[in-house]
Amino acid sequence: MNERKKILMLIGEKPYHPSTEFAKIIERELNNYEIVLERNKEIFKKDGIFNFDGVLIYADNTEFDEKEEENVVKYVKNGGGLVGLHSTAAYFEKNKKFKDLLGCEFLGHSPIFPFELKSTSSHYINRRIPNTIIEDEFYFLNVKEEAEILFKGYWQGKILPLGYIKNFGNGRIFYLSVGHNLNVFKNKDVIKCLKRAILWTIKEEKKEKEIKCGIIGYGPAFGMGKYHADLINSTYGLKTVSFFDINKERVEQAKKDFPDSRTYTNLNEFLNDNETELVVIITPHNTHKDLTITSLNAGKSVVVEKPMCIKLEEADEMIETAEKKGLMLSVFHNRRWDGDFLAIEKIINSGEIGKIFNIEIFMGGYGMPREWWRSEKEISGGIFYDWGAHFLYWLLLLIPSKIKSIYGIVQKRKWFNFSNEDEVKSIITFENGEVADIQSSSIATIPKPRWRIIGEKGGIIQTDNIKVYKYEDVMTEKIILPLKTKYFRFYNNIADHLIFGEELEIDVKIARNVIGIMDKTIESASKGELIKFNYL
Repeated sequence: MNERKKILMLIGEKPYHPSTEFAKIIERELNNYEIVLERNKEIFKKDGIFNFDGVLIYADNTEFDEKEEENVVKYVKNGGGLVGLHSTAAYFEKNKKFKDLLGCEFLGHSPIFPFELKSTSSHYINRRIPNTIIEDEFYFLNVKEEAEILFKGYWQGKILPLGYIKNFGNGRIFYLSVGHNLNVFKNKDVIKCLKRAILWTIKEEKKEKEIKCGIIGYGPAFGMGKYHADLINSTYGLKTVSFFDINKERVEQAKKDFPDSRTYTNLNEFLNDNETELVVIITPHNTHKDLTITSLNAGKSVVVEKPMCIKLEEADEMIETAEKKGLMLSVFHNRRWDGDFLAIEKIINSGEIGKIFNIEIFMGGYGMPREWWRSEKEISGGIFYDWGAHFLYWLLLLIPSKIKSIYGIVQKRKWFNFSNEDEVKSIITFENGEVADIQSSSIATIPKPRWRIIGEKGGIIQTDNIKVYKYEDVMTEKIILPLKTKYFRFYNNIADHLIFGEELEIDVKIARNVIGIMDKTIESASKGELIKFNYL
């Protein structure tokens, strides 16, 4: 067994910066590496520094003495990795050799304000990392020409450097100037970049490769076949190379849309295409389980459109097969990145409305269903399996406690020429006392808020706007704007997982629990009783 790599972190003693909290985050993110925390710099005077594979400096009110400075310079020159964060450029300004090593001159900083951290040149560290809004000090830096700028920010008509990489002797250096606030390190993209930066500086970065993708289903519904292929092809590291559909005309259309691809009307021939590593399934809901298991058994990782399947036991079989084969299984819950949900999630996570204990969600209205497969229960799963899949995934992100019971109510009153239910209501209780009331209807003759969320200090209602109510002596009301929708993040994350081994953001077990709620809601309605649920 290989010896674990060792990372030395010099962190601050005084409460100017959240260095201790940051160190805990890095220890959690790099749990396969030995992280050694240092506060008094003693180790930098000794030869002990040369026993570490990498050094990260995030310290305040600190300077190196001559011996410490010489050892750091020698360490990097001989092949060590160095990550400098935020105050490193400011507090070590008097150490000329170290300043030359780091590669920048600190000129000052702004007050704390929100700005966009722009990901510029594409490198392992910021590969597939989009621009992200942070609230922090803006550092003004004079960066040496040999550095490669990875991050910039806008300041009064200029785009200025905020983060870069450089080589020094046999060693590698990364510096990022943001990090005054703990909220910066709660940004998943910032932490992902810093984690990668540590790995890059110690020469442990993952190798780049291109994942070849194939799509099952090129039907006309919403143009989803082309939509997925375009998303895949716009993602660095992914490429659509093959299509399968049982309909010859659809296959011909796929070939017109993507002339360089291979097309198949025989599933076995499609799955025997050795170049294809990832299969994306875009077919009616009742086909998802069999196609997923067949693809996994053929040695392909799988992305399946939502809903994952129709029955809970199908979801469990799909997950079990993926685990047995050691392959990725993910569900296309791209609306996890809807702008309105991201705004609601941010408010709840901030604690502004207190601990939430009641959520009501409504989807639908009044009108005859469309004449197609989505209106037929045997194929679609029922009315609950459309928007319900999105809302339930959102719900389980907002309420992380386990489900205690489910009670379902089904109405069939109007549209008898369609086998889908006219309305489904699911009342869900959670182990920590929260309650959710989810309703999907095609016979709702009066409107209802899409979201109604009640917390111990306030609440959220969404109709057209998202309104936040907060009680502090008096009740206040404000409108919040949706954040930017980021559907591209789904396939960015798939590539990060398959190429770099990074964690999937869409949790297949949550997707499985979504199916369980829908399945058990219908079972409860048929039996007229509460249903317990084996929640993962």
